[in-house]
Amino acid sequence: MKDQKFGPIPVLLLTLTGGLAGFVLRLMMLTVGYDAQGVQIPGSWPMVSLWVLSGVVLVGLALLCFGMGARSGLEENFQASPVAGTCAIVAGLAFLVHSLVQLLNNPDLFSMVVYALGLGGGSALAYNGYLRLSGKVSGPAGMLVSLYLAALLICRFRGWSADPLLGDYCFQLLAVIASMVASYQLAGFPLGKGRRRASIFWSMTAVFFSCISLADPDWTGRLFFAAMVLWQLTGCCSLVRPAPRRRKLGGGFDGETTAQDGEDTP
Repeated sequence: MKDQKFGPIPVLLLTLTGGLAGFVLRLMMLTVGYDAQGVQIPGSWPMVSLWVLSGVVLVGLALLCFGMGARSGLEENFQASPVAGTCAIVAGLAFLVHSLVQLLNNPDLFSMVVYALGLGGGSALAYNGYLRLSGKVSGPAGMLVSLYLAALLICRFRGWSADPLLGDYCFQLLAVIASMVASYQLAGFPLGKGRRRASIFWSMTAVFFSCISLADPDWTGRLFFAAMVLWQLTGCCSLVRPAPRRRKLGGGFDGETTAQDGEDTP
C-alpha cells in the first residue's frame, strides 16, 4: 500500500475553487448564453469556459487522488466526526423534503415510486449520519441511498432526454451520476469493498458538479444539490494523512500487541 503523499488542502482547494468558478460561469451562461427567444447560443463563451473548467478540474482530481493513499479499512477512513455526522443528517432531511415536495406535485406512477424510495434514502442517509457521530457506518443504509440515486437518475433523465438543449440539464445530469457512483463507493467500505481513491474522486466530482447545478433556478433542485455538496464534502473518506507509526522499544509498532503483551502478569 502506498503512503498518502499530501493532506486534504489540494483536493479541497481544487474542488471548491473549481465549484465556485463553475457556479459563476453557469449563472453567466444562463443569462448571456441564450438569445431573446430562450434558444441556446452555440459556442457561447460561458459554456465553452465551463466545459474547459470541468475538464481541468476532473483531470486535476484524478491526478491528486493517486496521491491520497490506498488504505481501505473502515475505521481509518471513517473516524467518528460530529461535523460529518451532522452534515449527513441535515442532507438526509433535505432529501426527505425534496422527495416529499415531488410526491405532492402529483407525479406519474414511476416517479411516485422513485420519490417514495427517496423518503427511505433520506432516512437511511440521516441514520448513517447518526452512526457517523460515533465512528460507525451502515452498509445496507448506504446501499439504499445509492439505489435511490440510481432510480432518481432514470426518473430525471426521462424528462431531460426530451429537451433538445443539452446545456439545460447536462451539469445536473453529471452531478446526479457522480453522486450515485460516489454513494456506491462509500457504501462499499462497511462491506469490506472500499476503494479509497475512487471514492474520493467521485465524491469531489459530485461536489463540483453539484456546485455548478446550484445556479439553476429550480429551488427543489437547489435544495437537493446543496444537500449533496454538504454530504459528499464532509462525508467522504478521511482526507487527512494517517498518523506516522512509531516503533516500540521491544519491537513492532504502536497500536500492535504481541503475545508477551497479552500475557497476564502475576
